[in-house]
Amino acid sequence: MKNKLLALLQTALAAIFIVSVSACAFGPRVQEQAPPVVMVHGDGESAAVWQDVMWRFESNGWPRSRLFALQQAYPQARDDDNKAQPGRSSNAEQLAFVKTEVAKVLASTGAKQVVLIGRGRGALAVRNYIQSGAEATVSHVVFAQPDAMWTGVSKALVIKDFDPAVLKGVPSLLLPLVDQRDGAFSAAMFAASYQFITGKPPAQGSIWPQPNFGLGGVITGMGLKSEVRASPGMHFYNNLPVPGARLEIFAVHPDTGLRVGEGLYRQVVGADGRWGPFQAQQGVFYEFVVRASGYAATHIYRSPFVRGSDVINLKASRIADADLPAFTIVEMERLRGTLDPTVHHSVLDGRSPPPGTQVGGVNPSTSRVTLNKLQHRAIVAELHSDALERVVGRTWPAKENHVVRLEMSQ
Repeated sequence: MKNKLLALLQTALAAIFIVSVSACAFGPRVQEQAPPVVMVHGDGESAAVWQDVMWRFESNGWPRSRLFALQQAYPQARDDDNKAQPGRSSNAEQLAFVKTEVAKVLASTGAKQVVLIGRGRGALAVRNYIQSGAEATVSHVVFAQPDAMWTGVSKALVIKDFDPAVLKGVPSLLLPLVDQRDGAFSAAMFAASYQFITGKPPAQGSIWPQPNFGLGGVITGMGLKSEVRASPGMHFYNNLPVPGARLEIFAVHPDTGLRVGEGLYRQVVGADGRWGPFQAQQGVFYEFVVRASGYAATHIYRSPFVRGSDVINLKASRIADADLPAFTIVEMERLRGTLDPTVHHSVLDGRSPPPGTQVGGVNPSTSRVTLNKLQHRAIVAELHSDALERVVGRTWPAKENHVVRLEMSQ
């Protein structure tokens, strides 16, 4: 009897183990009939800001093929929407872009309607799209921080600008501005959006990790044309591809930033600037090196990725004439938030708050330091939010046309 009970117990434990392993191996059940979700970024942003939101949808069974993060050329608004401004886009141009991209999504998926999510200026574009007579193509709309301010806006939009009468009856969810723009990409924002779209809370609250996965994206440039050297006053990122850019990827040591072994991936991109897929691994820190004619060799250091993504967009950088005397130029950048010292503790090369940030007022998403003496060493950026994110890079000589960017995923 004792042996029989032991055998039954072993069988039960084995069954539990198999179920557990199967769940980890296969992850969430895919919702094949999920509606297409189209995400529109805010002023000066790119499709990369939606990385975590897309991962959360995928972690709850949404097929990646039904998730679309748009990327608009010249993403920054004009100072005056009624006056043409080189390298900036008008509200009308943004609306035309959204119309074109939604039409592509409907055609490629065969769907009759899409879910639209817009942040900041992107929320205005979504509202304008519905008002333009396209309400029949939208099943749900989520406005993430539509009351945010951006260039060219004289006053923040208010709730009445997004009420049902204005939206022609399209079901809508309004998520007002919080202390940081990263609130638009948070777990709480996703949970509210998911429940609004599906009528039930997400089954998976956190991002479901993948053991092995592919990364990809677009290499983008600066100025009016990525392949033309930027003139004075045109030193801005444009969300346009850099044809012929060269990419190398290295694994690096998490504490020193030194490369571990040979390069893992090399590619020369085509006219669309798209790179990948690169087969990445859990827990590995990476250095992405972008080289292109007219640009500095841009060394981008990232903390480990949790899942695969095709919106890992890499910005090629140029060195401004004023920075040429520096030995090393290092930037810390939050892709989905700002470096507000009153909200999150952040450190760049031992300086907290990082240079260029302030208590109160508008804070940037980037901070930079320049080192004016010969130093070959590690350089560290830290961000303390829900968890500590630490990215370690290396100094590279600006006089030999190198720049360093420590990108924070949070």
